[in-house]
Amino acid sequence: MRFAVRGLVASVLALTAAAALSGTASAHPLGNYTVNRAVVVRVGIATVDVRYVVDMAEIPTFSELQQIDANRDGQTDPAELAPYAARACDTDRAALRLTIAGHVLPLTAVSSPELSFPAGAGGLRTLRLMCAFRASLSASVVTRALAIEDRTDDGHVGWREVTIAADAGVALESSTVPAISRSAELTRYPLDSLQSPPDVRSGSAVFRITAGSGGNGAGQAPSAPQRRVTADDPLASLVAGGTGPTFAILALLLAVGLGALHAVSPGHGKTLVAAYLIGSQGSIRHAATLGLTVAATHTAGVFVLGVATLAASQVLVPERVIGWLSIASGVLVVVLGAGLVVRSARGMVGRRHPGGHGETHDHGHPHHHANGHDHRHDHDSDAERPLPGLRPRNVVALGLAGGMVPSGSALIVLLVAITTNRLLFGAILILGFGIGMALVLGGLAVATTLARSALARTSGLSTRPLVRRFAGAIPLVSGLAVLGAGLAVTLEAIARFA
Repeated sequence: MRFAVRGLVASVLALTAAAALSGTASAHPLGNYTVNRAVVVRVGIATVDVRYVVDMAEIPTFSELQQIDANRDGQTDPAELAPYAARACDTDRAALRLTIAGHVLPLTAVSSPELSFPAGAGGLRTLRLMCAFRASLSASVVTRALAIEDRTDDGHVGWREVTIAADAGVALESSTVPAISRSAELTRYPLDSLQSPPDVRSGSAVFRITAGSGGNGAGQAPSAPQRRVTADDPLASLVAGGTGPTFAILALLLAVGLGALHAVSPGHGKTLVAAYLIGSQGSIRHAATLGLTVAATHTAGVFVLGVATLAASQVLVPERVIGWLSIASGVLVVVLGAGLVVRSARGMVGRRHPGGHGETHDHGHPHHHANGHDHRHDHDSDAERPLPGLRPRNVVALGLAGGMVPSGSALIVLLVAITTNRLLFGAILILGFGIGMALVLGGLAVATTLARSALARTSGLSTRPLVRRFAGAIPLVSGLAVLGAGLAVTLEAIARFA
């Protein structure tokens, strides 16, 4: 057990360092739920060869394996794999449209599909399928225009690319796509493109038959990888690790730490939480409520998405569900920001015009002018009057916005737990991951609340008019910041969803 624990710690540290130092990534570009496709065209003197490559990440592969396992025995044998690969290649071939000078050329299969399952996170499998097609060319025209289009639309997000290269005896005079795949035909994704991966589904070129050698690009397909970097996912490695109380306790602590690191990474509403609680004058109790809501919401979201992946993957594509949740989270932040802006604006109007009568209040009561000091004191009290207390439902809504989009790593843990019959252990790790996120967001809320209270108690500052004006404007500025950030999150989620 001691050796297993030491090995687990060393593995997690090594994986973290490798992720930080790596210059390229074999992991899937948009997470564990992507389906990536490459169309590789090679123009010869008498034929056009097309390789069609599909690279599925762990989550869609998990769903696909449920469909492949026709007899439901939990295994995929050659009698099930071969028909599946043939059907998949037939579907992909039908989605391709190859034209020469505007005329459609039929594609035919020239070899058996190549199907493999590189190792993924936590022992899950990924799927790689390569189909080979060919179209014949007539020798009547020397210079020709070629176009190819991949009309596949399965609802999944992922890397999409098209390349067109030439064999010996053929020269490309122009092309709208590169000759060499940037991802080595979906075996090695460049890191500088992971935030905005290509979505190229068509390409065209003008080629000419030459008397010389000609040709460009690589002819042979890269070898299928045996293992992905995603297999080194530290959270997934916990649920597939050892057994025993010591391992379980350490794994839970590491899951909490990984959840905290996840929340510290860019996004996750840390700035929104701080801005909202500053503007709405939240308390320690509100911060605790926020943390509990984030943990509960994230944990529930992982299980809901897991059920959708298992029971309705053909209808509810996981990344589409995540897209809808991201939009809902952004809209919820917009509503919270707008509410804070309205409350702040009303509070500022109330401070400037107490009683709702403005200056007519003074003229209607001459005795107020006899005591100018009392009159100014009343207005000072109004200026320092706080906004109404933060409603618990708003705190819960903020927690929902921070936790409703489940982590892909947490979903992988659930799937690994299901396949290894360790569902309870996986559920505990997922809860620990959510608690780690909650500790960061809740801790930020506590720090924000304490800092604001300490500033308010600072002697001498609160009596200065400039400081009072600044303090009075904080809720409105915070509300505008939350509203603007919510709009940005919503628009980005809609753009990704589209």
